[in-house]
Amino acid sequence: MHLDDLPRFGSVSLIGLLALTSCGGGGEDHRSSVEYEPASLNEADALTEVVNASTRFGSESLSELAEGQNTVVSPASILVALAMLAEGARGPAAQELDGLLGAAGSERTEAFSALQAAVLEYDGDPEVVQEDELPETPLLHLANQLVLAESTSPEQDFMDVLAAAFDAGVVTTDFGAAGSQRLLDDWVNEHTGGLIEESAVETPNADLVFVLQNAILLAARWQSQFDPADTSERDFTTPDGATVDAETMHQTLEAEYTEHDDAQIIRLPYTEAFAMDVVLPAEGSAPTDFTDEDWAAVDAAFIGQERATVDLALPTVDLRTGEDLVALLRNLGGSETVAGNDLSRIDPAVEIGQLAHQAVLTIDEEGTVAAAVTEIVGVTSAPADPPKTVEMTVDRPFSLRIVHEETSWPLFMAAIFDPTED
Repeated sequence: MHLDDLPRFGSVSLIGLLALTSCGGGGEDHRSSVEYEPASLNEADALTEVVNASTRFGSESLSELAEGQNTVVSPASILVALAMLAEGARGPAAQELDGLLGAAGSERTEAFSALQAAVLEYDGDPEVVQEDELPETPLLHLANQLVLAESTSPEQDFMDVLAAAFDAGVVTTDFGAAGSQRLLDDWVNEHTGGLIEESAVETPNADLVFVLQNAILLAARWQSQFDPADTSERDFTTPDGATVDAETMHQTLEAEYTEHDDAQIIRLPYTEAFAMDVVLPAEGSAPTDFTDEDWAAVDAAFIGQERATVDLALPTVDLRTGEDLVALLRNLGGSETVAGNDLSRIDPAVEIGQLAHQAVLTIDEEGTVAAAVTEIVGVTSAPADPPKTVEMTVDRPFSLRIVHEETSWPLFMAAIFDPTED
């Protein structure tokens, strides 16, 4: 692909650097000179397909990973990282990634670029999460970086698309040197506001070819906050039938509410732009049973839905998880991608050694703080009803999804089996 063939994006935000400059932490900045020009939502023809693919990937991830344990993932983070990887793929890997991501070529690029730009209307300083109170206006920070081994020379078109569509910083480093670990750690810490302190990349060494990093951070207040005075311990039934004392918030509020296959679903909006959907499955059903088709039915039900008065009891959540998703990627149809067949736009002899994903989620009376980091590690390989008052007491395993309201792009998804466990 030539520069003239690059997808056309909207207003210019940042200018790429033209020269190599010292970046610290053992790396050198090697960003493309192409300007960051994100697409807009109305220009992205494959937007619906990409959002649906994100929801599907999140649902299938929870189903495969949770196994009765509290789990949180960021479909947005994982799929943005995979979308950047797809820009460097050809052949079988490209075909697999097109299927996983819901679209191919420039349509895929424009859709992910537009989604990223839409949520970044709420960008800000990640350090706000260290303050005592959540911001009045939601913060949604998202950042991308490609770290390359000094000996690696990706195709320029690949570098240009990362700059134009994803605003991805590019640095080179010697992965065999001690400074490369600090380079990865510092970036993760900075872009999650310290909520995730270190990279999950296993000790860098000379076999590493590249690390693609994505970070996403949300800090948002409820539109209708819970009164801490109404929070108390309440019985919560775990999957084995035991009960635990869970700190449970309570309020009666007007909210979007629906029921689907005997599950109760409520949408809890933040002060702007974002919302959390909480699903209480029917008794005997697991939170991981809720599929992307079920989420599609919920989205359809919420369109034009009149608000209901809901007497809601919802546990607080403080959750941290970390997974290597290479096996998951294989299971979901990405075996050729993992094998590096082929990622030659990045390097002619590379395979995926890690797909590391870390995520944290805190839900309390004031609102929500959530962060995630996805790191794709390339290593050297051989070539190759009318409104009514309803009760919704979340006292058994449940699932949730945090979405950008305009697009329903799932930023975070979680299955909670026991809210008293970290």
